[in-house]
Amino acid sequence: MMVCNDLSLSNQSLGEWKKERPSWLTARKIGAGMYFLRIQLAHLKEGFKVIEEIKNDPQLSTLITRCDDRTQQSFWELVQFLPNAPKSKEFEQIIGRVRHNLAFHYDESGKMIKMALADRAGRPDARYSSITRGSTAHLWYFKVADDIIDSIVVRQIWNIPRNKNLRVEADHMSDRVHQIFIWFMDFSGEFIWKYCEG
Repeated sequence: MMVCNDLSLSNQSLGEWKKERPSWLTARKIGAGMYFLRIQLAHLKEGFKVIEEIKNDPQLSTLITRCDDRTQQSFWELVQFLPNAPKSKEFEQIIGRVRHNLAFHYDESGKMIKMALADRAGRPDARYSSITRGSTAHLWYFKVADDIIDSIVVRQIWNIPRNKNLRVEADHMSDRVHQIFIWFMDFSGEFIWKYCEG
């Protein structure tokens, strides 16, 4: 239940930051979107521990059969992403590696950050970024940090090549994450209801 609450808040916040912002917040829009997406990925990763537990528990698995068809279908879609399942590698690429390296931890090895910095320094169009200071928290902004995180996610983790439209490809990955989010929420809502009914 906590995962659902956290997922819905991160998803709602992501949606809010996608809307038009006042001009003084425009610079923060992409970074805020990336942040809430990373948080959503982290909560999904944690939530999948529950999916695995349900799958492996005979009593809980039986409860799934009492749920409606859509809920059952959502559950079996999620099971495909569990370890050693057909889509487990996809899950680790789009969700797990981001969670492990950039959601609650900041590249503990330091290797990804160094690679991103070297990449940016080696490209004339990416050498410069900005830092702003101000009288409110929103005005203190280290764009270079967003640039580095964006580079790590889209180039090193999601492996989007430079010859592709970066935003289109990143949106495709975000849409995939959103579909997994929908399956998770759809399954959880009905399943938790049935579980509480006893």
